Amino acid sequence: MCTMMMKRDLLVAAKTVDTPKTSLIFNQKSRTAAGLAFLFFKMGWQEGVNSGINEEGLAVLSSYAGTKLPEFRNLPDTRGVANESVLSQCSTVQEGLDKMEAFLKDQPSGVGGTHFLIDASGTMAVLEHEPHQRVQKQLSKTAYLVRANHPSLLQDEIEWEDRWLRHIFAEKSLIQMTETHWLEEMKKLLSSHHPNAESAQTGALCIHNFKNKGSRSKDLTLHTTETALIFDIKTRKMIYSDGPPCHNQWSILTF
Repeated sequence: MCTMMMKRDLLVAAKTVDTPKTSLIFNQKSRTAAGLAFLFFKMGWQEGVNSGINEEGLAVLSSYAGTKLPEFRNLPDTRGVANESVLSQCSTVQEGLDKMEAFLKDQPSGVGGTHFLIDASGTMAVLEHEPHQRVQKQLSKTAYLVRANHPSLLQDEIEWEDRWLRHIFAEKSLIQMTETHWLEEMKKLLSSHHPNAESAQTGALCIHNFKNKGSRSKDLTLHTTETALIFDIKTRKMIYSDGPPCHNQWSILTF
């Protein structure tokens, strides 16, 4: 459903949101006696939140994990509720990993998911789960994380040309991203139609009425990059595009 990325030295996380037409919600949850305040994004059909950052600087991104296993229609999609529980109750990546693992084992999701986590210390991690299967988590020692709908932990291979091209292009761009101009460079990356837009948009990060064949979502209807998200951990900001990121119209949500 999206291309996700994080870069440790820049303390930044970002993703595209490739989806059929749906409502998009950008908002803030206030601090309560039982939980932390957080900024979040979700689609109208989702329970919980798709991605967000809390007041302690912990950010969580998530997306569909296109594994080989079928979905289990008798189980709800609990990925977003797991995200919300982490953002409202955890300050660090390790706390978030433990909380999310326990949640998904107690309330398994009928749809597989990959979750990226990063906190204000620069700690990064991946958690992945398959329907009715194990939950696997891993702290990352790398300088960055990139994911283009391929499973990161539960399966090693990157299937689909569309996933492979997106992964390679995003990885190369992240490596070259500079501290001085990272925000402009990140916006350019998220809005990119490169490298193969002339061939049914295969491999492009920003897509328009893309004939999704399963490489981005279990929903095979036409997909468009309806928004892109950037989380600036240092300043606790959520920066998002109003419409497809290639339109270059951006808004900022802060606490």
